[in-house]
Amino acid sequence: MENKTKATATLAASALLAVSTLPEISPLKIFLQGATGSMILGLLNHGFLAATIGGMADWFGVTALFRKPLGIGFHTEILRRNRGRIMDAIVEFVGTDLLSTKNIMETIRDENTAKLLIDFFEQNKGRAKMKTLVREILTELFNGLDTRSISKSVAPILTTEIKNLDAEKFFNAVLKVVTNDKHSRKILIALLDTGHKILQSSHMQAEILNKITELREAYEGDSAGRALVLSSMDLTDEKILKILNETVENKISDAEKILNATGMVDSFTANSANEMIKTFGGFVNSAASSLNTKKFLEDLKNLFMQKFDAENFIKTWIDVNVKGETDPKILEKLRRQQAANPKVTRIVEVERKPVIWKDAADFLVDAKIDEFIRDENLQRKFDKLIKDFIAGLLEEYRDQIPTMIRERLDKFSDDELTEFVEGHVSDDLQMIRINGSVCGAMVGMFLYIVSQIIEHLAH
Repeated sequence: MENKTKATATLAASALLAVSTLPEISPLKIFLQGATGSMILGLLNHGFLAATIGGMADWFGVTALFRKPLGIGFHTEILRRNRGRIMDAIVEFVGTDLLSTKNIMETIRDENTAKLLIDFFEQNKGRAKMKTLVREILTELFNGLDTRSISKSVAPILTTEIKNLDAEKFFNAVLKVVTNDKHSRKILIALLDTGHKILQSSHMQAEILNKITELREAYEGDSAGRALVLSSMDLTDEKILKILNETVENKISDAEKILNATGMVDSFTANSANEMIKTFGGFVNSAASSLNTKKFLEDLKNLFMQKFDAENFIKTWIDVNVKGETDPKILEKLRRQQAANPKVTRIVEVERKPVIWKDAADFLVDAKIDEFIRDENLQRKFDKLIKDFIAGLLEEYRDQIPTMIRERLDKFSDDELTEFVEGHVSDDLQMIRINGSVCGAMVGMFLYIVSQIIEHLAH
């Protein structure tokens, strides 16, 4: 039950009981007879009457703060009539005292802002939130780049550098890397894996089957005996292809196992791996030495420069790797696939390539947060920086705080202001009415007792 309902019920009950205890008409006279009964009845009547008067007076006072009780306009509607003075007092108190730079800074100086920041990082998923914020900022920054303009500026520089590149020196450096044992092993593994995939492709299987058919027909020729031998052995073209596939795949698989072996291996595996690597290095060096390297590389570089669109390459690279856009080549491939199959209606979602700066940005955020948590000197500097910043901000805008408060209050009409204040304090003010009734009852009964004592003494 709200205090307003309680106060109204108390006032109504007091008035009803005041009337019910009037000595002339009270039904309690049946039970309260004689001098003692008359005194009790009078005591109750004076108490309830005083409670009613006190409750009515306090109701009038509380109501007069906000409106005209019983239509009486004399010194009522106090909030509405004194709006200007009340506003000035609120602005003065809040703007120049409660929210003064001194009071605010006294509160802030008691806080360790660096500790609050560390708690945010460690306990409130602040580290993840900071990474997300940095990513969003960098994404907005990079998405705003004019990649066409950048590519136009950088393309001539890249083209000049490629033309001036010492191709022979570059080739020798690459050759040295390729023939290094560690890199040779990785290249061989990649070549074996690629060869395995090419062998299993439907196009390659069809080509090999055609070649097997040609060889078989050439082998048989006009000899019925050869054809009979192959037929008796059930060596069809498909079976020969299967045997060939199994043999090659076993060889590739064995070679991959040898090259992929790490740690402590047996001498056979180690020797086999070294032999394959040595053979590969010898093949590469032999192929390179048989070339007219200088002429070959110059021709290759000239051919590359004829085909290479530096401006478009730079723009695409930035769009894909920095902005995270979809590679145009992938989109073109999807368009061709859709054009080749117009009856197939499906939505294709292209997974974007991760931007190159994401992991670096996350690593940098983690590193800086860890450094901040470990470095107490850095924490003190941060704490001082934040407090000095807030103090400067408050000092700069301290004259605007009262203005902002007044502007906010001025937006309230008289009725809105009255409803706003009443809605926040009315429930507490109703306790004044309840207390008024209780205190009135006690005072009324006390005065009745005093009057009876004086009257008794006078006689």
